[in-house]
Amino acid sequence: MDAKEQILDLLEQLHSQTGIAFSIDENSKNDEDTIGILKNMLHAQHSGTSKEGFWRNLLLGILSPEEIIQGAHRFHIERQTLFFPIFVESKQPFSSMEQSVFSQYFSSGADVLVPIDDCHTAILHQEKQPLSADSMKKKVYDLQAMLEAEAMVSINIAYDQLCETIDALPAIFLNISTAMEIGSIFYPTQHIFWAHDLGMGKLIYHLPENICQEYIDDHFRGLQVDQLDEETLHTIYVFLESGLSIAECARKLYLHRNTLIYRLDKIQKNTGLDIRKFDDAMTCKVALMMSTYLLQKN
Repeated sequence: MDAKEQILDLLEQLHSQTGIAFSIDENSKNDEDTIGILKNMLHAQHSGTSKEGFWRNLLLGILSPEEIIQGAHRFHIERQTLFFPIFVESKQPFSSMEQSVFSQYFSSGADVLVPIDDCHTAILHQEKQPLSADSMKKKVYDLQAMLEAEAMVSINIAYDQLCETIDALPAIFLNISTAMEIGSIFYPTQHIFWAHDLGMGKLIYHLPENICQEYIDDHFRGLQVDQLDEETLHTIYVFLESGLSIAECARKLYLHRNTLIYRLDKIQKNTGLDIRKFDDAMTCKVALMMSTYLLQKN
C-alpha cells in the first residue's frame, strides 16, 4: 500500500484499539514522519493495555512483581505454567508474509507469540512435561527448518531452559537474548545458540574490553582481526577446525601440503604464533575471538 493508504490503516488501527476516531486535518509533517508518529502512538497504546504488551513487558523485565500478578489476573494467565521460551532473530525486518507464518503456527492454542521488535520475536511454547536437553534441541532445529521453509527467511534462534512460572521468564529471556548476542558475535556461521553451550565466547563476552586489548597486545602483537587478509584468516580457521592436522586442512583447502606449510610459516612470522602447536593455536583462537568482540563493541 502507498503512504496515504498506510496512514489510513494506522488511523483505523488506533480507532480499533482506543474506540476513538482519529483524523488528520492539518499536518506539518511529511508522510514518512506521520507514519512513524502513528506507529509510535499505536505501539504505546498496544504495549500498555494489550495482552501482547503485557507479555512483551514481562519478558523485557519492565514489570514489577505486583504488575505481573495484576496482569496475569487481568488477562487470565496461569502463572504456574511450563513454558519453553525461544528467541527468534532475522537480520532484516520480518515481512508481512513472514509475520503471517508466525501467526499461523503460534498465535493459537497454548503457544504465545510475542513480537519484541521488527527483527525479533519470542515464542513461549507450552509444554505438558519437562524436556531433556536433546528434546529441546530437536524442537529448536525442527522449528528453524519449518520457519525457513515456510517463510523463506534465514533466522537465528536462541534458547535456554524450561520455565515453570511466568515470574521466572524475565531472567530466562535475558539469558536467551544474551546468548543470541554472544552467538552472533563469536559464531557467525551458526544459527542456533543454546545459553549453556556458548563455549569460550561466553567467557570473553563478560571480560572488560581493556583486558581483551591487553591480551591481544601481549600475545598477538596487537593485531586486530580486520588487519589480517582473507586468505590468512581462512587458513587459520580451517586449520583450527581440522584439529591442527596439516593433511586434513590441506584437503579442505585443496592445497598441496607444502603450500599449506608455507602459509603456516607466514602466519608464524606475522603473529609470532606457530599454530601447529596446541598452546599457540589456543592463544591465536582466543586473540581472534577477542578482536572480533572488540570490533563488534566499537
